[in-house]
Amino acid sequence: MRLDNRNKMLVGGFILSLAVSYQLAIKKILALRSAHLKNTELRERAKDMPRKLAALRQQEMQLDAQFKKLYLESSNFQNELLRFLNEQGSGHSVKIMDFKALHVIIEGNTTTRTYQFILEGNFTDILKVVHALETQGSFGGVTHMAFEKQKDPRQRKSYLQASLHLQQIE
Repeated sequence: MRLDNRNKMLVGGFILSLAVSYQLAIKKILALRSAHLKNTELRERAKDMPRKLAALRQQEMQLDAQFKKLYLESSNFQNELLRFLNEQGSGHSVKIMDFKALHVIIEGNTTTRTYQFILEGNFTDILKVVHALETQGSFGGVTHMAFEKQKDPRQRKSYLQASLHLQQIE
């Protein structure tokens, strides 16, 4: 089974025609097919875009509502804390008797801010205000709370005062 020159030319011509057809037609078809697949994928993504955009708008509105609930709209933390305590205090008949200066401790890259204040009122009402302070606002955690029963000799009444330390770590 020897290949004569005609068969060699036939096999060579077939291989040459495959190479030429790949260069002229098949290569372009494969490029067009990959571009078509990319465009189809982009079209599918673009078709879903309005729904995703609406979901993002809804999420943004929810986050804005949560930020308002957490009192994060102001940059002055101490004013926000006082405003929150006044709102909660008026709702639970608790008064802010003293609000001491801020105490800051810086250790390395950690900053600890401690706010000290005294609340006056009923025991359960003070606890409700402290609970709201820790859960509703992003003010930090209560690290110290001491109750002290005071007597007013003029009016001959006794009242309860709570000394609180609110700590915020950054």
